[in-house]
Amino acid sequence: MLKTSRFFDLLRIPGFKPLAAATLMLGVAMSFTAPYLSLFGVERAGMTPFRLGVFMTLIAASGVLASTFAGRWSDASGRHRPLLLAALIAAALGYLCLCVVRDYRLLLVVGIVFIGAGGSAISMVFSFSRAALPVADPAERVFASATLRTILSAAWVFGPSVGALVLAASSFYGLFLFAAASFGACATIVWRMREPQGHLGDHTVEDTASEPSASITVPPLTTPGEDAHEDLPGVASANDIGRAVAALTLLGLAANATMIVLPLYIVHGLNGTHLDVSVMLGLGALMEIPMMLALGAKSSALHKPNWLAACAAVHAVYFVGMSLAGSVHVLIPMQMLNAFVVAVTSCLGMTYVQDLMPHAPGRATALFFNAARVGSILSGVLSGLLVQAFSYRGTFLFCGLLALCALVLFAVPGDRYPLMWKATRRFARSQYGKLQARQRQRQP
Repeated sequence: MLKTSRFFDLLRIPGFKPLAAATLMLGVAMSFTAPYLSLFGVERAGMTPFRLGVFMTLIAASGVLASTFAGRWSDASGRHRPLLLAALIAAALGYLCLCVVRDYRLLLVVGIVFIGAGGSAISMVFSFSRAALPVADPAERVFASATLRTILSAAWVFGPSVGALVLAASSFYGLFLFAAASFGACATIVWRMREPQGHLGDHTVEDTASEPSASITVPPLTTPGEDAHEDLPGVASANDIGRAVAALTLLGLAANATMIVLPLYIVHGLNGTHLDVSVMLGLGALMEIPMMLALGAKSSALHKPNWLAACAAVHAVYFVGMSLAGSVHVLIPMQMLNAFVVAVTSCLGMTYVQDLMPHAPGRATALFFNAARVGSILSGVLSGLLVQAFSYRGTFLFCGLLALCALVLFAVPGDRYPLMWKATRRFARSQYGKLQARQRQRQP
């Protein structure tokens, strides 16, 4: 059971309320733009699916570079606010430019310089919160982070629907103008906040490493306390980190391809409306909220790799269902599956990577979000090519295959892969030998 008193305790933390307001405004700005950016490219800028994919890919690549630089700089300097402000201002300027720019080459410049760089704000706001909130109790620090992610998700409950109404009333001009104002409001709140001095804010590297959220395949750097639920030797190896990031990247690739293709699939593939897009995304976000709150409150007791593996399996089922859907109404209840995926990856995926890299929370946070962004780099061009070659349904089936690959990476320990590879080679050789034997028997 979630205790209401825990939420009131969060409100008493200095800086939490303005940070929550900033997170909400950031979520509003993103929920206004993300569902309709692909529709803008096709309907207003006249992009083909491939050109749209290139546009989205370059935006994502710019975001990865900006987020990586910001994570390294903030970890080295101990300052998170300056680059967060720069990212928010860049995003506001980018969407102001989209109000008037329609030339494809200029749109690429706007996407790379402003929108992509502004996309790094989402990772920086969480690393800023981890450093800025003076929370001594590790469990409360994890719960505060989960609550902020829930607030971000709450914006998606009403954001797409309000965005659809704004789009109907004032076209993309009004939509992007409102989004720019939301980014500006978020920047104003962050500018008025104070950032504590010190490399990790009010907690040290050892403090971070001993958080109860470190219930993963590797233990904390310090001696486990009563909240530690696993007794595993050693510290996270490069292979452990690489396997986790690869799996999250595959899930990010599938999720970003969905964000690009789903609005087009609803409007152009199933003859739906912009309002159908908003209902789909808003309903999914509404179902994410209780899941995120529960996962955030119980994250210290959960085995994160198992939950992430289950998340990948559910994602595969979701994509198969999407490919088989015959109408928009069939897609609506399926958003519960997608809500589970988003809740698990956002609540447990981030802390999983942070616990694998307890000495560098800024780089770990950037790495988690960059896993999704690297996926989006690939998803832009890839989704455009897949839609042109295999239609929307074939694209969703391909995303389901990616989710199955992520399931294997989460569920299978690293030392099993050489054995699996040898077994696969033996099976392939045996099948090839049987095929050759049958061919020889058929010869006269």
